[in-house]
Amino acid sequence: AIIDTYKGTEKSEPHIMDARKDKKSRSEELRFDSVVAVNPGVYDLALVGPDGKTKAKNSFVALNNESFVVMRTGVEAKQGPSYPQELVVYPKLDPSALPKSAAPRMAMLSVLVTLGCALWA
Repeated sequence: AIIDTYKGTEKSEPHIMDARKDKKSRSEELRFDSVVAVNPGVYDLALVGPDGKTKAKNSFVALNNESFVVMRTGVEAKQGPSYPQELVVYPKLDPSALPKSAAPRMAMLSVLVTLGCALWA
């Protein structure tokens, strides 16, 4: 699930991409408040602003039959401390948890974004 908990005026969109950078690596924009299915592998996540610049980055390891939560956090406070946009992934797994046969195949075979599955009313 991709959840936006950020409070402030900054705009950014989440993107997922293969951690492996080669000619076959892919990148796809995600939508907040949606559910995404990914194949096992290692992925990079980024928050990309309207100017095309990366605002925050994180990575995660996807295992078969596992659920994950990605949250955009931070607050642009009017009083008190502000906290920049971040991407928080739970649970955070080690790439060694991937089966040996899946580790070299880190390429994203499919990303299915299920729209309309709003998590926040």
